[in-house]
Amino acid sequence: MTDVREDILARLVEVVGTIPNLRAAYRNNVDIPEDQLPAAIVLDGDEESDGASDVSMKQPNRPYNVQMTPEIIIAQQADEVGSDLTTLRRELIKRVLTDAELNGIVNTGRLGNGAIRYLGCQTDLGWMRSLHGALRAQFLFKYSLKPWDL
Repeated sequence: MTDVREDILARLVEVVGTIPNLRAAYRNNVDIPEDQLPAAIVLDGDEESDGASDVSMKQPNRPYNVQMTPEIIIAQQADEVGSDLTTLRRELIKRVLTDAELNGIVNTGRLGNGAIRYLGCQTDLGWMRSLHGALRAQFLFKYSLKPWDL
């Protein structure tokens, strides 16, 4: 049994955990104590298949091309939070797009037509006792979903 989606998400947590100066990396946990910042959170995100437009359903168990869009949040609290987030963003993009294992996961199967794309990011700054910042980055993972492998 192979669930490509789960394999990607598990590896993504490992990859973001290698970003220098991060104290922690989590999956779907947004309750991060201040002493764990800067931290990264991998959110599972959405998944969409090419089967939505195939209403004929002649072969419901055929392979589907799937696109998953997980989000990664990097939260930081610092005096120079803006430049810190820029540095963390650069490291995040570089690590995700060049990770050999992630690229191997999306390219499993005969066709090997998987892909990883950086879609963009948004930042949010706020303050309480000190300046807080967060960066939300989106990636697209294209892969083949084979129902018989699940």
